[in-house]
Amino acid sequence: MATDSETRLKSIVQTAVDGIITIDERGSIDTFNAAAERLFGYRANEVIGKNVSMLMPSPYRDQDDEFLAQYLATGDKKIIGIGREAVGRRKDGSTFPMHLSVGEMRLGDKRFFTGILHNISDRKQAEERALQEERLAAIGQMIGVVTQESRNVLQRMVANLEMAAMEIEDRPEALEYISRTQAAQDDLHHLYEELRSYAARITLERELCRVDHLVGQVLNDISASHKSRQIRLRPNNNGCDTRCEVDPFRMNQVFRNMVENSLAACADPLSIELLLSDTEFKGRAAVDLCYRDNGTGLNEEQRRRMFEPFFTTKTKGTGLGMAISKRIVEAHGGQMAVGGKVTPGGAEFLITLPRQSA
Repeated sequence: MATDSETRLKSIVQTAVDGIITIDERGSIDTFNAAAERLFGYRANEVIGKNVSMLMPSPYRDQDDEFLAQYLATGDKKIIGIGREAVGRRKDGSTFPMHLSVGEMRLGDKRFFTGILHNISDRKQAEERALQEERLAAIGQMIGVVTQESRNVLQRMVANLEMAAMEIEDRPEALEYISRTQAAQDDLHHLYEELRSYAARITLERELCRVDHLVGQVLNDISASHKSRQIRLRPNNNGCDTRCEVDPFRMNQVFRNMVENSLAACADPLSIELLLSDTEFKGRAAVDLCYRDNGTGLNEEQRRRMFEPFFTTKTKGTGLGMAISKRIVEAHGGQMAVGGKVTPGGAEFLITLPRQSA
């Protein structure tokens, strides 16, 4: 019969926020608390008695077997009593970064090892974002200087080309060459602006906005400049309150990039379906926005590389639009991903936006 202290200890282990696992000298799992079940997706009865290596991908599983064997043979504490970063493997095969602390205990003549595990995915993502922002800030400073100097050069070129055009008004072939050069200058200026926008630190001026209305505004603006195109929007709010605290200018950039991509990929009439629903994201109330067009869809490479800087399938374009869009959504505390499957059923994008700023 369990004593009060044993019952108290078991209750503490089971209610702990971090995963707690004990193994014996052979590496077999002896106990597996509720937090460990949530971390790895296994029930305790699925893992108890099995080797702990099942919870780690290679090469970590092989290393831990070696560390344990070496410690038992020599007493060399490479992992015992030391906190370190490792990688866990869930039941579904996915992996996650974790902080692992291992301690040793004896019960009679038996020796056990206790591992305390903490999922550090959020911390790793935050560190990566901070590092990326530092890199982009440095690049942005450099590009800012290059852009300013290039703008001055381009302005001189524009002025000289306009003067040259006036001198040869009666020579249409020469005027055509000047027109092509001016178009190339416009493309170069656009490239510099895209680079500057991508590398610049994103600052937000938030307002309470209906995100479906923002999409509608973007479509109205684009329709006005593409009068020859047929564009239809089919919104479905599902009774969802679509208001979020966002920067309307920045979110318009996101929606404009998606619509312009659809215009390039879809024949008339372009039909855009917009589905909105309530959700939770990282413990906060949020809105899910699903954007679908009626184009040819995305192949596997396009799905994999959609948000990769400089990746584009267009004959003209920098390949930065969707990379910038993803950064903007993440700056709002949300996430952006490619949805759907590899089918000819059109492109689909999923955006999740917290209702309020953190």
